[in-house]
Amino acid sequence: MHYSQVIAEGRIEKLRDIADTIVNHVPCRIISNPSPGMVMVKHTDPLEKTPFYLGEAFVTQCEAEVDGCMGYGCVLGDEPERAVFGAIIDAVLGNKNRMAPSVNPMIEEEARFIKDQWTRESRQISKTKVNFDVKKG
Repeated sequence: MHYSQVIAEGRIEKLRDIADTIVNHVPCRIISNPSPGMVMVKHTDPLEKTPFYLGEAFVTQCEAEVDGCMGYGCVLGDEPERAVFGAIIDAVLGNKNRMAPSVNPMIEEEARFIKDQWTRESRQISKTKVNFDVKKG
């Protein structure tokens, strides 16, 4: 799982812990404070294989500099904290900063938690599956 998925789906307290680890060890500064924005959602028509835009999505964006490396956080919805944490984590992992070896295990741990949560949810949903097989008689 890519770290951007962990930023989008991860528990906010775990992302805070990861960002705190980074901030406590290397110089960090916010370049642009979290701000609302809109982005176009692009999709590909499955039949004609042509791209089109589904519409716009509301996002929160932020830019950070960590130890001389730039990072960008963009998350769905109104989540300024998640955007800040995302920008800080992106600056480290997106640039293979010297903090990356310390951050990667934390990201991988949260990725495992997310995958386990998806599995649990999938099991719960599958219990409600309806079988529409019709017997011929």
